[in-house]
Amino acid sequence: MGSFMKSYIVFCISLFWIFATQPTYAGDVDENVDDEVIVTATRSKLPTKDYAGSVSVLGQEQLQLIAPVHPAEALNEIAGVNIHRNSGQEHLTAIRSPVLTGGAGAGSFLYLEDGVPLRAAGFSNVNGLFEGALDLAGGVEVTKGPGSVLYGSNAVHGLVNILSQAPSSEQDLLVDIIGSSAGYVRLKTSANGNALSGRYRISASLAHDAGFREDSGFDQQKIQVRHDVDIGRWSLKTLATFQNLNQETAGFIRGFEAYKDSNVSRTNPNPEAFRDGKSARIAMHFTKVTDNNSRLSFIPYARWTDLSFRRHFVPGKALEDNGHKSVGLLSSVSGISSFGEYTLGIDAEYTKGYLREFQPGPSVFSFIQGDHFDYDVRSYVSSAYAQNRFDLGAKTKINIGVRADYTYYDYQNKIDNGRFGRFIRIPDRQDSFFVVTPKVGITHKFSDNISAYGRYARAGRAPQVTDAYSLQLGQVAGEIKPEILDSFELGLKGNTGSVTFELAAFAMQKENFFFRNANGFNVVDGKTKHRGIELSFAAPLSDFLDISGGFTLANHTYDFTDIVGSPSSSITKGNQVDTAPNTLGFLQITAQPKPKLQTSLKWQHVGDYYLDSGNTTKYGGHNVFTLRSNYQLTRKLNIYGRVDNLFDAAYADRADFAFGSYRYFPARPRALFFGIRYQG
Repeated sequence: MGSFMKSYIVFCISLFWIFATQPTYAGDVDENVDDEVIVTATRSKLPTKDYAGSVSVLGQEQLQLIAPVHPAEALNEIAGVNIHRNSGQEHLTAIRSPVLTGGAGAGSFLYLEDGVPLRAAGFSNVNGLFEGALDLAGGVEVTKGPGSVLYGSNAVHGLVNILSQAPSSEQDLLVDIIGSSAGYVRLKTSANGNALSGRYRISASLAHDAGFREDSGFDQQKIQVRHDVDIGRWSLKTLATFQNLNQETAGFIRGFEAYKDSNVSRTNPNPEAFRDGKSARIAMHFTKVTDNNSRLSFIPYARWTDLSFRRHFVPGKALEDNGHKSVGLLSSVSGISSFGEYTLGIDAEYTKGYLREFQPGPSVFSFIQGDHFDYDVRSYVSSAYAQNRFDLGAKTKINIGVRADYTYYDYQNKIDNGRFGRFIRIPDRQDSFFVVTPKVGITHKFSDNISAYGRYARAGRAPQVTDAYSLQLGQVAGEIKPEILDSFELGLKGNTGSVTFELAAFAMQKENFFFRNANGFNVVDGKTKHRGIELSFAAPLSDFLDISGGFTLANHTYDFTDIVGSPSSSITKGNQVDTAPNTLGFLQITAQPKPKLQTSLKWQHVGDYYLDSGNTTKYGGHNVFTLRSNYQLTRKLNIYGRVDNLFDAAYADRADFAFGSYRYFPARPRALFFGIRYQG
């Protein structure tokens, strides 16, 4: 450990104990903690205890304390969530699921910005969170399991809704600078003002990471503008976001437990790999409350994405370019009738997208040099939904809803048809998919502070464009079907005095699961089962000491047998799904001996998991500690810092077994982050 790192840790501990040993005066404990409010489920404010489902919230203050430089650092503090951190800003997501890759990883999770999807449903990005503005957010909500009737394709295993920060009349300027001993630096700034009869906020984030591995690192810029105004009886919120990422990507290191070798873990076997992505979005949220207390909502939006990267994770290392342009409208009306609280909605979207995959290097096995794919796809999506929430008694409510999604793809091939190595380039065609997803939820209040819920929800999604048209050997055009997931959930949540908690149990079954096996071939009709229990809690230990945590015990298994190729890709019914730890969790102790000082120690746990579907190879899991400290120097000036990987553990952010070898993304060694924030 370097002398500077030692000094910082000693400083944090010393500062804490200096203040801890001073007299502190506790106020009265509020025995009626206000219920947390969510907006993702209904696009309007709803107490969490009134929602039949599990939604976790990270507020703006919590995000500032975490100061994440990667989405995993924040979202993995939610039970049931397991974000695998790859190179740079890349990631893979798990929410009540295995860590999913390819089209399954892109299409199983819905990433939103103020309720509007970051990407079109069939054109999702498996690394989609880097396109969101989490570092500029006013909060983030994570729905675990299928979404409500407001959300269709991709709202399968979960949703992540990044909430923009509203303009403020109190704060005029924010400047936030954070840097690390590993060569990371980021500047965030935000300002408010008056314009066009309303209030605006303009925010920006500029980040540079040198990368701890050879020939790695990235530069990323994000700009977001929000404007709020009242026009008569209408409220209008306009949100525009732009982001640009230029990343030099570090590939997998290979060899059994190669991540334990500190020299190997800093190498980059793929110095040619990169990821460049741009995206822009604008949405206008029109809301009106009528005389009869109904609520009208119209959200027209437009988006543009452009992404280029090298597919370093497969033998051919092809270059891929993809992107799309979309326009759409989300519309709904809600109110109260003699039958209860109702919501009706219609959504529509048009998208024009493209994909080209070209392998410049020599042929490797069946990965042939030359053009693999080159096609355009036009997509039309229309959806309708309805739900009604009514009383079954003084303390019991039931919510019944259904959503119907129609997706139409018009595919146009731009190169020769036929087989090209393992790749199959199909002629022009049109495909359509129709999915109906019912939802039923019930909530019961045992008291003002404690409620229970039960929920059945079906989720469905149209195939990703890449899954439908980037075909490989063994596939037939048009055979792919919409993925369907049925979810059953029971939960208990609330607070007892100053202790808050949520306990949930879930059981899910998925059909028509499309994924790529360990040899890179597509499986089009997989089935899986998912069972689990989650617990989240926060409680005081003393006047200045709190404890919080979240734990998951889950079992994810294959529900079919499909033996293909070598044992590393053999799937037998009952096998554990690969990259699906049975145990996940975190525990954090936070000390605040004085209002101006806060110090916390967090333990993050990832259990062991299989690396292949045949359950022949395994990663042993890991435990990592993070030390954070935050001090309010003046009313406007805050200093903060943290030590990631406090004990410098050698572990893998992601472990994998494919194409006959162990592959790892090694985790970052211990690093110091230090920041200063001005708010005035």
